[in-house]
Amino acid sequence: MKQDELDQVEQLVNNWIAQAHPINVETMPIDQALAAGALAMFGEKYGEIVRVINVPGVSMELCGGTHVKNTAQLGVFKIISETGIASGIRRIEAVSGPSVLDYLSQRDLVVKQLCDHLKSQPTDILDRVLSLQTEVKELEKNLLSIRKQLAFSKALGFVDKSIAIGDSQFVVERLDGVDGSSLQKAAQSLLDQLGDNAAVVLSGIPDPNIQNKIVFVAAFGPKIVSSGLNAGKFIGDIAKICGGGGGGRPNFAQAGGRDLKSLNHALESAREQLTIALS
Repeated sequence: MKQDELDQVEQLVNNWIAQAHPINVETMPIDQALAAGALAMFGEKYGEIVRVINVPGVSMELCGGTHVKNTAQLGVFKIISETGIASGIRRIEAVSGPSVLDYLSQRDLVVKQLCDHLKSQPTDILDRVLSLQTEVKELEKNLLSIRKQLAFSKALGFVDKSIAIGDSQFVVERLDGVDGSSLQKAAQSLLDQLGDNAAVVLSGIPDPNIQNKIVFVAAFGPKIVSSGLNAGKFIGDIAKICGGGGGGRPNFAQAGGRDLKSLNHALESAREQLTIALS
């Protein structure tokens, strides 16, 4: 339910409470009760004789629980939650009477603690929290950008780790903390430096907090592709070692995996396969 709908329900019930309606309790056969207009709760089971709670002009229901004698005795009604319990059926939970004071006291304590912690007045808490959320998002964005720059700089250093086989050379390295797009750019940059007769395979986990997502990227130079190697098929087979898959063009491809424990083994397999293929 939308908040304005909950507000309407709360106001409606509080109006009935304030109107001090008498509450009548009767027992009667269930057929007679239903014929009189009593509502049966969905999913409840009733016997032949039922207890009917009647608030004249407001509601008539079958109910086995206790009740006050007049709505005014409830004092005030405050909704505390609203949830779904079945398809098309919602449940509202609320407190009334002295319980409302306890509920409001707890909420008031939370507001005071937030005011002390955020150094703000109660009316300024929402703006302060929204401001902090914006700051956190901006810091996360900056951190991600710095992490990508550091990883990209590290990738450029992989040129010195290239393995030469005849006129060809290749690089197979792990690079964590970089998303798929940045990993592709790093691989392409390495390939540009190594030349047309080179192959680059990079892999890593983009987000250290998500250990079951691995990205693989393969970039093959024109001469490597003309020799019969296909980047899409190659990286797809390597990704399978980590429980994943993928593919792409003969010269450039990306794949994914889930099994982090197998990542180093997959990279070693890529080195072995490239060594054999280029030999």
